[in-house]
Amino acid sequence: MIEFKNITKTYGGTKAVDNMSLVIEDGEFVCFIGTSGSGKTTSMRMINRMVRPNDGQILIDGKDIRELNEVNLRRQIGYVIQQVGLMPHMNIYENITMVPKLLKWDEEKMRETASYLMKRVDLPESLFEQYPSELSGGMQQRIGVIRALAADQNIILMDEPFGALDPITRDSLQRLVKRLQMELNKTIVFVTHDMDEALNMADKIVVMDHGKVIQVGSPKEILMNPANDFVKDLIGEDRLNQAIFEYETVESIMRKPISINENRTIAQAARLMSETKVDDILVVNDDNLLVGRIDMRALSRRSKPEEKVSTIMKQVTYITEKTSIRDAIYYVQDLSHRNISVVDEAGHLKGIVTRGDIVESVYDAFWNDYEPLFEEDEVQLDYEKVSGAIEQAQNGGDDA
Repeated sequence: MIEFKNITKTYGGTKAVDNMSLVIEDGEFVCFIGTSGSGKTTSMRMINRMVRPNDGQILIDGKDIRELNEVNLRRQIGYVIQQVGLMPHMNIYENITMVPKLLKWDEEKMRETASYLMKRVDLPESLFEQYPSELSGGMQQRIGVIRALAADQNIILMDEPFGALDPITRDSLQRLVKRLQMELNKTIVFVTHDMDEALNMADKIVVMDHGKVIQVGSPKEILMNPANDFVKDLIGEDRLNQAIFEYETVESIMRKPISINENRTIAQAARLMSETKVDDILVVNDDNLLVGRIDMRALSRRSKPEEKVSTIMKQVTYITEKTSIRDAIYYVQDLSHRNISVVDEAGHLKGIVTRGDIVESVYDAFWNDYEPLFEEDEVQLDYEKVSGAIEQAQNGGDDA
């Protein structure tokens, strides 16, 4: 665990980091994000004492890092920078095993570790004898990542490592690093200025501005409850709108369903449908568990009025109340359901979501603040002029 306690770093009269307190749990992937000069890189570099704070404490597993040997501290923390930082005069194997050599690992253990990590990043061992200049930028970055992992450090610092890469390579490496972090249970502190990168990779996001921590939270917490306008601007309107569908659940838009007990009669179901003017009723048992549905087609068949609803009910499609609005759109749009039933985890009927509810949520997210340029009744088209212009264009007229 890494703990910042009232950390302040000053350059001249400017506070690069201002009274920062933060806890990074063991095995967390934490992204520092903010504009240039926000203090994110300074904060990260204080963890391995590349930068020394003016005030406060940084603890790693409860130990003040000021009391640790500086060289040993840095050898126990992996570090990946944007420019990769591979030694050009060393071959790939020598680059990967640089820190393990300093830690006096035996050759067999180093070779075994290097081979294992090369496989994890889908690179062949035949690259061991090549030099960094002979590899592509993406391959060099992969080597930089596994070099940071080679000494089996629990903490990895990554300073905008993918900023100079093309989008396809960057996306591939993002997924690779996140997978390795989860598989190897490493604590990663990652600096980025790319909000999409932070949202895709982080367990926890730390938003900074002018040396201060503005907000700390999971990607969901940051998206759904931005602390202020600075965080909203950093996220961007499109991401905020998309978050409604990614994280907000149907629980927020569902309505009260019309239902009937399975032991009620068909005549009672017909009367309920007539009174409520619906053509589809959900069927529940005595414990309010959703068991089926009946529709107008089922009632239109000649049935004995006194028979139970359960004799004519059909299977019903449902989602849970924790289903995202985005996934609910799939049911009503792609699977053509006019409405979809909502249950809790135990199967109890909780509500219903209609196509109209989905449309309303889309409108509220994307169009609620839209103001048309003209009132509808002010927009008039002279169809004769339009038809004439089309005909002139087809004939190649000068005024087309």
